[in-house]
Amino acid sequence: MRIILLLSITLLYSEVKEHVKDSIKIPAFDLSKPMNIPGLVPTNISALNMKTNLLPYQIDAIKDNANQFIPEPVSDNDIVILETSRGTMKLKLFPKIAPKHCTNFKKLANSGFYDGTKFHRIIPGFMIQGGDINSRDNDGDNDGFGGPGWTVDAEFSDRPHLRGTLSMARSADPNSAGSQFFICVDQAYHLDLKYTAFGNVIDGDEILDIITRIPSEAKQVFKSFKTKIPEHKSEENWMEYPFNGKTFYVKIPRTTTADIYKDVIKKQLKNKHRPFIPVIIQSIRAVDSNNSLNE
Repeated sequence: MRIILLLSITLLYSEVKEHVKDSIKIPAFDLSKPMNIPGLVPTNISALNMKTNLLPYQIDAIKDNANQFIPEPVSDNDIVILETSRGTMKLKLFPKIAPKHCTNFKKLANSGFYDGTKFHRIIPGFMIQGGDINSRDNDGDNDGFGGPGWTVDAEFSDRPHLRGTLSMARSADPNSAGSQFFICVDQAYHLDLKYTAFGNVIDGDEILDIITRIPSEAKQVFKSFKTKIPEHKSEENWMEYPFNGKTFYVKIPRTTTADIYKDVIKKQLKNKHRPFIPVIIQSIRAVDSNNSLNE
């Protein structure tokens, strides 16, 4: 009797186990693609999380998409909507002054190339610079060195670099502009006839001040320096840090060591123009103002 009962329970358990196994479908991992975890890595470029660092193959996909994208011709009615994590600006392009740069900018913007990039270089009293696809990977040291994979020849003009001027960043080669751009936050006449101005801010000018008020990594880490260890925190883990001929004291985070943290501080002190709080370019789109007003 006991044997029959045990056999019945065993058969019942096997049936239930098989039923559960059939009802739960465990997705398979495709090891041919990095981090290809179903449900976690989107296949659609536009669905990529703008706050997540991208892998090299994802960045290459965005570049390829931008390269193949054919935008509508730039018109005098076009308005650029630049949405950032600090607010939205609207800009007007200068297609008659810099047609190649305006077309290139619209191509990159409307393909989604700029979505999720950062303003990686901010200099109060001068300009804010962004548009580098490298600002979307996990290596901050290469920010400012990236591009879309092609360049645009210079289109210098007598258009002055004033507050709100949209201009194109480049290397020492005048014809090396690619995707990185900057917006002046003050007059910068020394850039005239050396950099291509191709637009200007027409709405949301105050966002420039909001962005430039964000402290740099260097300023923020220096704020953590103390001239002496606070008495009520004497039991915490502190270290000496020499800087500009003086000795300061810095609290060591519990998650690291003094040697590692010294390297971190040294690196941050060099980042005089990288904002401590990232400024994300959520999207840039060039739209026909007539159509947008009728929507």
